[in-house]
Amino acid sequence: MARFTAGLLLGASASGIAYAVGASPLWTFLIGLVVAVLVWFGEFILDDLL
Repeated sequence: MARFTAGLLLGASASGIAYAVGASPLWTFLIGLVVAVLVWFGEFILDDLL
């Protein structure tokens, strides 16, 4: 649950920053989604890489 919350908060923060910089809805959505997914699945990705 902590990873989900962290992903949600970091994804929302990244989306907010992307919106403030460029104000493009597509990029805002994509950046927030990518950050959230990397936080949620980061443990599994790192296990495979290391």
